Amino acid sequence: MFRDTIKGLDKIIEEDIPKGSIILVTGAEGTLKSSLVFGMISRYLEKNNEFGLYVTLEQTKESHMKNMESMGLTTNCALHMFDYSDMRAEWKDNELDIIKVTEEIIDFYRCKQEKLTVFALDSLNALCSLSNEPNFRRSLYYFFSNLRDKGLTSFLIMETPLSGTSILAYDTGRPEHFLADGVIELGLIEAAEGVKRYIQIRKMRGVNHRMEKNQLVVGKQGLSVIGSIYRSN
Repeated sequence: MFRDTIKGLDKIIEEDIPKGSIILVTGAEGTLKSSLVFGMISRYLEKNNEFGLYVTLEQTKESHMKNMESMGLTTNCALHMFDYSDMRAEWKDNELDIIKVTEEIIDFYRCKQEKLTVFALDSLNALCSLSNEPNFRRSLYYFFSNLRDKGLTSFLIMETPLSGTSILAYDTGRPEHFLADGVIELGLIEAAEGVKRYIQIRKMRGVNHRMEKNQLVVGKQGLSVIGSIYRSN
């Protein structure tokens, strides 16, 4: 169960995330988006006879793992990391349809592992930047539909400015959150004792959840949700 993968997460998500859901994990730089997704998937796979695929378009596997280890997070053989450098050499002389390539990567690993059930993309921003599709919004719709058709529980990381405006709204001025089944927002709040990180479940279809902002902290054992960001000490 994903709600049991991060200490305290079960206090704000009362039921498990339905299999096959597409979850956006949004937030500004430094809000632990990658760490949250990586930690949730890695620990989920430790308890289940399933496999996962984590595609990073922004870092190498080595750099990503170094960052995760600094957060007290470790992986296992059930989670495969794939980075852009893996495909750059093969497609360096060709125009890159990054969405199609990403779908082909997923299909390749599904052929290798029939029990591939979880997918993560880090990040949608990079996918948008590398895409040569003139109508990215339409392509994104079909990309989401493809993930659903494959039955993958998918976590898509999206960096947003502090204002919370979606970078995917560039062509219409409207946010694209309606395409996702769930939205987990991570953010920063200035407090008297310093800056605090928070997690907020903005949306989770078919799941009872709490809506308030809860503090997200990093400890020796990884991430923890420790209660309302506004609680008195």
